[in-house]
Amino acid sequence: MLRTLTRKRYWNVLLTLIVVTTNVSRGESIDASSRIDTIIRLDLRQYKLQPNPPVSDIQFVRRVYLDVIGRIPTDNELGSFFADSREDRRTKLIDQLLESPGHESHMFNWLGDMLRVKDDYYRIGKTWTFHTWLKTQLHENRPWDEMVYDMLTAEGRLGENGATAYLLRDASMPLDSLSNTLTTFLGANVACAQCHDHPFAEWTQREFYEMASFFGSTAFERVDTRKPALTLRDERFSKANLVTLLQPNMEQVIYEQGRATEFPEDYVYDDAQPGEKVVPKFITWAGARRANVTTTDPRHLRKLFAYWMTLPENPRFAEAIANRMWKKFFGVAVKEPVTDLDVLEDATNPELLKFLAQVMRDVDFDLREFQRVVLNTKTYQQQVSVTPPEGEAFRFPGPLLRRMTAEQIWDSVVLLQRGPEIDRLKTNNAPMMERLVFPFEFSHDTKEIAKDREKIFDFARTLLPDGEVSNGDGGRGLFFATSQRRVKLRGEDSWLRASELPQPMPPTHFLRIAGQSAREVANDGSIEGGITESLMMMNGELTKSLMNSSLIIKTAQSRNTQVEQVALLYRTCLGRLPRDQDMRQCITALEQGLDLGDIAWALLNSREFIFIQ
Repeated sequence: MLRTLTRKRYWNVLLTLIVVTTNVSRGESIDASSRIDTIIRLDLRQYKLQPNPPVSDIQFVRRVYLDVIGRIPTDNELGSFFADSREDRRTKLIDQLLESPGHESHMFNWLGDMLRVKDDYYRIGKTWTFHTWLKTQLHENRPWDEMVYDMLTAEGRLGENGATAYLLRDASMPLDSLSNTLTTFLGANVACAQCHDHPFAEWTQREFYEMASFFGSTAFERVDTRKPALTLRDERFSKANLVTLLQPNMEQVIYEQGRATEFPEDYVYDDAQPGEKVVPKFITWAGARRANVTTTDPRHLRKLFAYWMTLPENPRFAEAIANRMWKKFFGVAVKEPVTDLDVLEDATNPELLKFLAQVMRDVDFDLREFQRVVLNTKTYQQQVSVTPPEGEAFRFPGPLLRRMTAEQIWDSVVLLQRGPEIDRLKTNNAPMMERLVFPFEFSHDTKEIAKDREKIFDFARTLLPDGEVSNGDGGRGLFFATSQRRVKLRGEDSWLRASELPQPMPPTHFLRIAGQSAREVANDGSIEGGITESLMMMNGELTKSLMNSSLIIKTAQSRNTQVEQVALLYRTCLGRLPRDQDMRQCITALEQGLDLGDIAWALLNSREFIFIQ
């Protein structure tokens, strides 16, 4: 608790927040997994339903590997689990996976979809410092409330502080940025209130602007660096190089004195006048008292907002992330959609959502610990259900039968291609941006920046390779590695986990075809299959490479008999041994001239491979 008490003490004089809390004590959270099972079992009984039977060890291992580290288990990993005779071996495996590098990669994909993480933001350039910042938070297991607080209060240059990329993402659209923030972190359905009172919810346009005013004194500098680069260029450095050099320095989040939010010119309601300065005020929900704003100092308003949002007593912050994480493991949230938590009583099981939020608070927003609680429930470790008919609520007799995400498919096939070393292969491009950060102040004005030309060029020369002289379009060794990162789509360099590839991949890449989000809209990834994806699985480079030269094929070929070879492919691809009929069919196929690559192709294109049971 010490890490949050300091911040709370500092802001306590600025904020008074009174809310209605649940009566689940911290001591009761020790048995949180059982409490979750009890809540669900009672709900099922009310609707005359039964929990699904327990899942087998074979199904559990494959499911938990995919859900926690985003890939299927290897043959050795399966062997290690089944060689463990301890009664709590499932719990031990969950602990092991949550602490693994693979979990960090999988969580980066999940958060990348939620936060719309991209390699490039329009006119901002590369955002690799944000990727590294986010991966560092996951590696250090930073609590969710602290991560969100840091993103909302980040200041400085993008090249120095990767967390600034969150606010810079929508720098040219501050109202949209606030709407996305409230929707993502609180599940507040406020989007329509940007332009008018919400027609289906309680939010008014005035309330929206009152929330926006907490960011009124913040400037999100999303500079089109082509203009200052054009001013600076001469025979020594080209415009293209200077654009890349300036981007990490000129894209920044800063406090701007005198800046404030005003009601729009087309404001039509009687409670304020167009152009009138907006006074900050927090939104609230039924059942909670409105938080008081006890400071008018514009320097503190954004921090005050971030503190209010991430406070454990906020009646939506814990609910929002708990609801999202539940959906990650069960295929459907307790309250759908996850972007609208305005009325918690509309959840499928309000008591369950309430308790999950309390668990999130009890673990102090430790996402690993929260996942540990959920994964150890009997409910998670029960057999899957098919999606209920449209309009019928899913009451969680077990998880939903789900198709793998694009990232899970890709990472699983890459595992078969290269082996478990893929979990340790990490990319970090942030240093290429950080080395471009000026160690001095300079003018950001397009015309005035010419006065700093020599200072900027002197710094640029220090980045040139030894002995290289820049002449006009020269200096390629200085900047071009950062301006374009071309990832090979062939060869070993392309076989990396999805988290280590460009974010997102090009539209023609397997990841995008299989449903990876374009990262323009939050949570836009898809698990709906299609013809193009099927064709890629059957005939694409991904499968062809696996059939011909992958580690799994070479390992299978090293086995002494065809029976051993087929058994290895089944264990690795499907997590189980082949049935007698499976084995007979495979041996017959091999005797008729097919090879092990063909067997692997058939397994990868089976429904059993692509679905999480």
